[in-house]
Amino acid sequence: MRCLVNAEWFKLKKSLGFKILLLGNAAVTFLMAILYIFVLDSTLTGYQIMKSSLALALYHAYIGYLFAAIFCCSEFSNRTFAMSLLCGYSRKQIFLSKAVVFFLGAVILFLEAVGLETIFFSAGNGFGAEWNLKNEITILRLLGLGLIGCLAMAAVMIFVAAAAKKSIITFGAGIGCTYVLLWTETTFYDNPLPFVKYLYTYQIRQLNFGGEQFSTGLFLAVVIVTFIVALTSAAFIFEKSELK
Repeated sequence: MRCLVNAEWFKLKKSLGFKILLLGNAAVTFLMAILYIFVLDSTLTGYQIMKSSLALALYHAYIGYLFAAIFCCSEFSNRTFAMSLLCGYSRKQIFLSKAVVFFLGAVILFLEAVGLETIFFSAGNGFGAEWNLKNEITILRLLGLGLIGCLAMAAVMIFVAAAAKKSIITFGAGIGCTYVLLWTETTFYDNPLPFVKYLYTYQIRQLNFGGEQFSTGLFLAVVIVTFIVALTSAAFIFEKSELK
């Protein structure tokens, strides 16, 4: 298992697609900061943009599904999974090693976007919050919740990739489903459907827009259940998949 994880980590470090995603992620966050600060004269501070960046479910979905298409789907067609089976590894070991490194890559991309946006806007408009113990605890709490939300999104991405197996379908289906979830939230904003608050995208967006109505307990319940259901479903699909 350890050898498999090391092999997946090596593939991630050498992946040209992942390097391009890192550069693209940095470029997009930089251009967004330039647009908002110097063109639109935005007064958003680093702290405000940090909260907003944590809640950008759609943006992180675009980056994440591209990553899933690059890192996961290609191995269904290039016989990498099949070769691992021939080397004596179980499907469970193969899936878990791929999932662990995928989660790590997703967290790196997530933190890069949030961190760079915070730095860029802090440089332009200041951080906007005093550095004291209370604020530091609040920031760490938000970052922790954001990371948990990121892992839930990543688990859903693994599920979509395992079900679709093809890069284009994974990206298209993943983004399409994300749009449907966000459309459901915004269309019924004034009269929300009963189940909307149990959507992982809704809870992630609440990190920025929830205010005093935000419930940490409900957030954790929704994203943890999402993580478990998505990951176990992906593992089941992978177990039953034909690996050529």
